[in-house]
Amino acid sequence: MTAFLIRRLLAMVPVLALVLVIVFSLVRLIPGDPAVTLLGPGATQQQISALRLQLDLDKSLPLQFVSYLGGLAQGDLGQSLKSGLPVARELLSRLPATLELAFVALIGAILVGIPLGVVSATRPNSALDHALRVGSLVGVSVPAFLLALILQLVFSVWLGWLPVSGRASPFATGAGATGFALLDSLLAGNPRAFLDGLAHVILPATVLAAFLAATLGRFVRNALMETLGEDFIRTARAKGLTRAEVVYGHGLRNALLPAITVVGLKFAEMLGGAVLTETIFAWPGIGRYMFEAIRNRDYPVIQGTTLLFALIFVASSIVVDILHALLDPRIRRKVAS
Repeated sequence: MTAFLIRRLLAMVPVLALVLVIVFSLVRLIPGDPAVTLLGPGATQQQISALRLQLDLDKSLPLQFVSYLGGLAQGDLGQSLKSGLPVARELLSRLPATLELAFVALIGAILVGIPLGVVSATRPNSALDHALRVGSLVGVSVPAFLLALILQLVFSVWLGWLPVSGRASPFATGAGATGFALLDSLLAGNPRAFLDGLAHVILPATVLAAFLAATLGRFVRNALMETLGEDFIRTARAKGLTRAEVVYGHGLRNALLPAITVVGLKFAEMLGGAVLTETIFAWPGIGRYMFEAIRNRDYPVIQGTTLLFALIFVASSIVVDILHALLDPRIRRKVAS
């Protein structure tokens, strides 16, 4: 397993190298002088020179790239052009909010998508199966921004059940030990703050989970139907096993392997999709931070967030491969050989 992990890490080196080149080129590919473009036509020569010095634009491209890599090796992603604060510190302060939102959405998608896929697979071509398939198609097709606006209108404006935006009410604000609002409220023994944080996270997590739940349900349905037609399933039935033992003990266990790939890769995509969701719900995470940076043309922040999302995607891919090797004996034997 160690050798397999080393091979997977080495295979990701070219990917990360390409990502670094793309991130480095974001500012340098701007037509004309990037400093003038960033500051606008009203900037003075002194301001332009200061920004060129800050972004190392006064050096040649190879030296700029070496300087960029040197900063990354020290954890330096530059400073925000708007706030003047280090980008790395800003990302670390916002990362827990994005991860919390993504994990809640992931749990919700798994709890909804897998049971729906199992129900559809065990009752093929029934009215319930057709209804669930239509529902999954709607979940895949509806744009995230439209679903977000509909949920806000129904549950916040019309019914008044849930907050329309934000991460917490004023009474529940305050930095915790971990930065995860729900976890910190539990550690502090504050059920009121926990319920408040849960109420705030439900709508944005639902928007993020909708696409994954629909996709996961379709994958589980197709994989389980294919698995239930295998010879070992007929053997299990011939042994007198109950329907539940056949479906859940043998069929679902094998059908979940492709679902793991979907969950792992879609989780990384979910973080990228959080840019729009966090902006609509005013969620103080990395996605909203990136959106504000794009609007303000804050390129050090755009570079830092892009690199972070790429690293998360690569890490998710490696975790999926490891889980496959752990859960599938065939892959485990191949890895060990």
